[in-house]
Amino acid sequence: MGKTSAFVHIDGPGGRASHSGTVRERAGGPVRVPGPSLLNPGLQEVEPQVMAWARRAGLLSALTSGQAGRERQVAMAAHVWPWAPPGRLAELARLTLWMFAVDDDSDAGPATGTGAELEAMAHAVGGWARAVPVSAPPAVRVLDEVVPRVTGVMGPAWGDRFRRHLVAWIRTNQDMLRFRGGHEVPTPEAYIAWRRVSGATGWCFDLIEYAQESELPAAIWFSPACRALREAAADVIGWTNDLFSVEKELRTGETTNLVLVLRHHHGLTLEEAVDETRLWHARRVAALRTATRDLYAGALAADLTPAQLAAVCHYADGIHAWARGFLDFSLASARYGDCGG
Repeated sequence: MGKTSAFVHIDGPGGRASHSGTVRERAGGPVRVPGPSLLNPGLQEVEPQVMAWARRAGLLSALTSGQAGRERQVAMAAHVWPWAPPGRLAELARLTLWMFAVDDDSDAGPATGTGAELEAMAHAVGGWARAVPVSAPPAVRVLDEVVPRVTGVMGPAWGDRFRRHLVAWIRTNQDMLRFRGGHEVPTPEAYIAWRRVSGATGWCFDLIEYAQESELPAAIWFSPACRALREAAADVIGWTNDLFSVEKELRTGETTNLVLVLRHHHGLTLEEAVDETRLWHARRVAALRTATRDLYAGALAADLTPAQLAAVCHYADGIHAWARGFLDFSLASARYGDCGG
């Protein structure tokens, strides 16, 4: 065979025929991520405040405010950053609402208008825009308000990393508009790398340090062990989302979902692809445990201060809390219909 693109064009759904009535049961069945179920105790205080702020800012309309409330979108922040103090939880919840708003707009919006707004967001975060005008879309103005407050209490290197990861995630929403329009299905290898960015875990993992007021030493963050930890957790979280959202994405014509990628490229039925995705997910859960042990071993062997060692432990705990917390949110939220519980 000749050289092929990492993204394959299709005319139809691909894969073999399946009985969709069983897919919901399979995809919404037990997805296992070890660890305790945690919920930030500040949620009750923060949720009404942040929802009111989002309505004032124009991020939520009367319609989308109802959706955000039904789906308990603010509660996701409380699930995945369970140890953040109330003030920081509020900022995290604002960014969570923004993320859901961008995700939903990318799913439903026309490619031209949505693409221009995404570009404006990238410029606002990256610092390429001199000033964000008052007339800018709410999702752009919200970033211009919240991101400087978050980065202002962290170190410069952390701020640069966070902004870089946030811009990368915004770009993946632009990718999705292009993939959907071209009916492109990424290869499994291309999809795995892309999903680690599109799952928002890059900048959300940065926010673990913000939430816990504890920055990782640069030598640890850039270490192979820490990268392996982040990649394993990103796969667990991204593929958890793929399992819960597969029916929704089938309805909307999405192709960027591991279940659909495996169905297309491996010639599977939908049910077989769900089962294969669950197997891949379980392997990455095991890899997450191994990566955690390797990170601890590397930290103990490094010349770190007690405070730096504590930061490593806090970060690893935060990664595990994020993976388990996202599963708990997915089970409790109405966002994924019957698959979400």
